[in-house]
Amino acid sequence: MKILIRTILSMAFSVLLADVGVRGNAEVLKTLFTVLGIVFSISMSLLLSFNLSKILNTSIRKSIRREITHTRMMLLIDFVLSTLFLVVALLWNPDSVRYEICSWLVIDIELIALLCIGFSLFYEIYNFGCIHKLHGDIEDAVIAEEVGKNNK
Repeated sequence: MKILIRTILSMAFSVLLADVGVRGNAEVLKTLFTVLGIVFSISMSLLLSFNLSKILNTSIRKSIRREITHTRMMLLIDFVLSTLFLVVALLWNPDSVRYEICSWLVIDIELIALLCIGFSLFYEIYNFGCIHKLHGDIEDAVIAEEVGKNNK
């Protein structure tokens, strides 16, 4: 649902920006996608490196595993959608990348893709921070549990 909202917002913002003369740029689009790919790769690595074997509480372990799986799927869907926007924008006929439907409605395919990828980048950076924090919180909880056991 959040991906759909971000996509609609990206399209709405791109129409507003295109109406005031802002144009999409293929080079900026490629650069943003490269950065998105790096952030995606790091986030996915963090998700896959979670070691839940020391979490003894089964319900908490299952809950964390479910959240990790959900986050992984959302990151994958987000990245695939961004990839599709990039491919469509780069394969679109460069002579007709910008359409003026009415005097107030301008659609710029590259600008739509650029904003969708930009929103995805912010989403993935936010998720990266949350994943990193969760990783640290889990480590702290496991250490506290082990210290508590050793003190008994």
